[in-house]
Amino acid sequence: MSHFTERLYIETKDSHTAVDRHPFVSMIRKDKLAGEMYINFNKICIHELQQVLELKDKNLQNKLHRDIDIPDMFITNTLSTLLQHCRKYPLESAYQFYLGLLFGGNMLKRMLPEYHEFLTYNDSKELISNFKEYLNYNVTEQDIFIYNVNESYKLIKKLFDEFYTRLNNKVDNKSDIKPTPLDVQETRQLDGGAGTYPQEDGTF
Repeated sequence: MSHFTERLYIETKDSHTAVDRHPFVSMIRKDKLAGEMYINFNKICIHELQQVLELKDKNLQNKLHRDIDIPDMFITNTLSTLLQHCRKYPLESAYQFYLGLLFGGNMLKRMLPEYHEFLTYNDSKELISNFKEYLNYNVTEQDIFIYNVNESYKLIKKLFDEFYTRLNNKVDNKSDIKPTPLDVQETRQLDGGAGTYPQEDGTF
């Protein structure tokens, strides 16, 4: 019997790959500012989703939780839209951002050792397995979940476009960037409540 997370991986693979292979992601290996932007982007998105995420499995939620010092980061219109998405669909966003850290954390720590604490999970393989199992048993509106994950990846790609342009053209961080509407479908809260990412191995 196939599991939802297998379908989720297959049907979001293209949009996920577009983010993973973005030239901005390659820059974080050598460019300190790119690395800082990347980490801060993850921190602020995880902080937003954690404000509203309510898993039925409180032990799992506690283990996934990150204590975050809110970074000083200019919020563009695109990032603002992404943060709204994180709050509206926290479980979809948790799938992207928590698993992004769990899968890619070890490699990121080698590239960005100053963020070791934020990138480190205990028992990451067990957490990956437990979170996937949680999704398999608790996501009922699968089509909408997949749709929203894909839309989020598209928005992340646009944000990475902005980061890449800013780093290469030295665009002022406070330049006027037109907002990008996010066409998300309505879905009921999956858990009763209100990325991305270099990977070393495995799949989301």
